[in-house]
Amino acid sequence: MTDHQPGSTRYGMRGMLRILAWTLAWGVMGAALYISGVFNSPRTGPLWVALAGGAIAWAHAGAFTFPVASPGLTRHRHATGLLIWALAYLLSFGLTVLFTTLIPDTLGGILMLLLGLALGAAAGAFASTWLLARDSRLRRSLLAAGVWLLSFFAGSYIALFGLYLGPEVTKLALASVIGMAAALTLGSGMGAALGGLAAALLAAALTRMLRRSL
Repeated sequence: MTDHQPGSTRYGMRGMLRILAWTLAWGVMGAALYISGVFNSPRTGPLWVALAGGAIAWAHAGAFTFPVASPGLTRHRHATGLLIWALAYLLSFGLTVLFTTLIPDTLGGILMLLLGLALGAAAGAFASTWLLARDSRLRRSLLAAGVWLLSFFAGSYIALFGLYLGPEVTKLALASVIGMAAALTLGSGMGAALGGLAAALLAAALTRMLRRSL
């Protein structure tokens, strides 16, 4: 995560909120992916839910994580941040579809799926650091992209298991209370949220290590 303010209690609270923002964003993404049925072949739900749900969630989490440095351009650049991260999600979605189509049902295909999701986040971090930071530099933008590539790759790996286990747990625990469809949707969101939590924590830790460079 890219920081524009010196360390303080306020900064620490903002860092925690960034982690929460990405946890929620991945949770919304997971629920949207389940509702759209993209894990089924053929797809069983509306594709626009996966696209819109993930894009909106990533847009707000990304814009919050990479705040605007210049107060004079806050409104314009905040809109730019939202657009950057909405496009980053759509890039991730497109790459995962492309990679899994080219390399289906293999370990390599799974790894490429995770890489596709991470590449979109890396592109979002690079663009945000390059366009929104006060002192944009190529090295800084590349380092930020590397941090988010590694973080989202690791988070995607955890989310993959979460998306499998989460629905099974909520189906057993909550299906009789809220219904099967709602339980499975909730489980998918919770499972994906674990990946978002891991990705955000790792991004924060790596950024702290590289703070002088970023």
